[in-house]
Amino acid sequence: MKGLARSLVVLALLTGAAAANAAAAPRFVPADPEFVVARVQQAVPDAALRELIAQWRTTQGDAQSVALGAAFLERAHALREPMYAGRAEAVLADAVSRPRASAAARRLYAETLQYRHDFPAARARLDALLQAEPHDAAARLQRASVNLVQGHFSAAREDCARITAQAALRTVAMACLAESLAGSGALPRARALLAAYPLQESDDARARGYFLAVRAELHERGGELDRAIADYAAALALAPTDDSIRAALADALMARGDPHEACELLNVERAGLALVVRRVGCAGDRERDRLRAQAEGWLEQEAARGDAPHLREAAILALGTGDLAAALLAARANFAMQRQLADVRALARAVVASRNDPARRELEEWLRATGYRDAVAEAILGVAGRS
Repeated sequence: MKGLARSLVVLALLTGAAAANAAAAPRFVPADPEFVVARVQQAVPDAALRELIAQWRTTQGDAQSVALGAAFLERAHALREPMYAGRAEAVLADAVSRPRASAAARRLYAETLQYRHDFPAARARLDALLQAEPHDAAARLQRASVNLVQGHFSAAREDCARITAQAALRTVAMACLAESLAGSGALPRARALLAAYPLQESDDARARGYFLAVRAELHERGGELDRAIADYAAALALAPTDDSIRAALADALMARGDPHEACELLNVERAGLALVVRRVGCAGDRERDRLRAQAEGWLEQEAARGDAPHLREAAILALGTGDLAAALLAARANFAMQRQLADVRALARAVVASRNDPARRELEEWLRATGYRDAVAEAILGVAGRS
């Protein structure tokens, strides 16, 4: 099955249109002979992880579950291996089912839910935790993150503002506050807030990376690509395994007209789907065909297993291969779940490419209602920037 028909079948599975469950799905057979079904060497726990697993098996107490769950999540991000997030969820689901589960266990379990895009469940867990422990700043920041992903900017702003007084979290809280302000019509104010903030070299590297990535995004949305690229590059140097920063930098480089540099940036070991679909758009013909087959196989395998759908990446891939109906289907389904910058732009490109006026009007109305500003999305839609 090729082209549009194949993409539509995959997307129907991803969005829940197929009635069959994962157990009834046909066996997945990758079309690409180089498709990685499993990385056996990554599945073998290292010495530190084996020790944590042994400790957990001995007692399965809350502290041991938290330590093991956190280690699994760290490896899921560092190694780009989603299986570790699934293992973390299994360990932590048992931990949070017990009476008197710790706040740390409950926060980490919410993180596993967020990892697989079950944002309502993650937020519900964090709501319950904060109702019981309203001064848990880490949970408040985590809830703000979930709300930002889904475009609930006012709710995120309230949580971000409440933790700006905490010195240990101030850098992250200020970036979070700026991101929430920018989402709801105050882009100039948000940029001014970050410009005035005295970022320190002594701050935690991850906090600085997040701050710089947010500042880069706001530069980009304001039409200042060179400043955005400089901040994205600095953020990536602090968090080299963060694929969201790497993808954002590649997008900015492409927008500036530097496809070769963007493609080189995306060429990493064990590239995740977000990076693979972007390489489809800048690679040479032979490599493009291989990468496209890899990405399509990835999406098919994801659907067959019942994993969280990567609808944004499905939309980007479909746009790159000319499957416009599939691109619009994926982009609209994705926008219903998450509304970050890449999601807004993917939908803008899909509605324009497919010439779907109702979908275009819906997006433009959301932009007007929220006051969300992005120079690139406005250019794609051909709408005048708002002051």
